[in-house]
Amino acid sequence: MDVYSKQLLPIGDQIAHHSGPVIMAGDFNAWSRPRMNALYRFAREMSLRQVRFTDDQRRRAFGRPLDFVFYRGLNVNEASVLVTRASDHNPLLVEFSPGKPEQ
Repeated sequence: MDVYSKQLLPIGDQIAHHSGPVIMAGDFNAWSRPRMNALYRFAREMSLRQVRFTDDQRRRAFGRPLDFVFYRGLNVNEASVLVTRASDHNPLLVEFSPGKPEQ
């Protein structure tokens, strides 16, 4: 197991033992294909879905997004990216509503 995947393990432990809704968001430093693959694999294993942004203005490094929002047990009502020059990241705005309880 690579170092990047190992860094996700403590988060996975918390998510695996939580039965309610989950939001996992932030800068995951997934700037390479192996890191992207590890992040997507982790999300699948945790039954997390990725928020999709219609007008995807997320900042990128090496062509890959810097920031992600993953969720479980919720519905996405709206998802947008605010464009700013105040940071090297553009803020992600996601509105959730309660979803069906996990089976």
